[in-house]
Amino acid sequence: MLHFQFSTIVFQIVNFFILLAVLTWFLYRPLLQTMRRREDDIAARLRDAEERARRADAERAQLAEEAVQARANAEALLTRAQAEATQTRQRLLDQTKQEAARYAEEAHQRIEEQERAVRERLEDTVRKTAVAMAGSLIQQAAGPPVHRALIEQLLTGTLAPEGIQRDLLHRAVSRSNGAMTVEVAYPPSPELTERIREAIARLLGVTDRRVEIVVRVDPSLRAGARIVVEDVVVDLSLNRILTELEHKDASH
Repeated sequence: MLHFQFSTIVFQIVNFFILLAVLTWFLYRPLLQTMRRREDDIAARLRDAEERARRADAERAQLAEEAVQARANAEALLTRAQAEATQTRQRLLDQTKQEAARYAEEAHQRIEEQERAVRERLEDTVRKTAVAMAGSLIQQAAGPPVHRALIEQLLTGTLAPEGIQRDLLHRAVSRSNGAMTVEVAYPPSPELTERIREAIARLLGVTDRRVEIVVRVDPSLRAGARIVVEDVVVDLSLNRILTELEHKDASH
């Protein structure tokens, strides 16, 4: 049977509590402090991780929102660019059509102007050819008779210059002391030359002795005569009549 001494039990109990106190003070408390610090560190890390996760979620949400906004902005820009491209294309098409219409109108006008110019040149050529042919036919068929008829009208005063032309001729004769040149289409006889001088003197109202004429033959007159005194010319020829007829036809 076991026998226990009270003192031994007390001593062991005291030793237990002393050991417990020593262990608590030197082992358990530091261990608890270490564990508490470890728990605090873990808790801090968990809070930091949660904060980082929250910020990451917020950043992801913000990035997602920005991505949606960027997509919307890109779609808006694309839509506006397409609209502007459509407007620009339409404007270019309209400008191209307008320029094409303008070029076509200008080309049409140039063609009409060229046709009108060609027609006018053709009409002028035909008119000049007709007048030249008429003059040639008249000169060939009845040159001398027409010439005599025109000279006779000059001699009788029928084709005599009047008004301002007569005054200019009178002043020119006064300045030239009666000297003048008479161009005729056919060579005149001395008698015809004298008659022309007397007719001019009678026309100017002076004596025939004050008129001195130099007769020159010019076949280009075709028929009739032309009086030249200084810078004054009195044309009484068939060539002048044909020229006036040509200009008259051209004015119509």
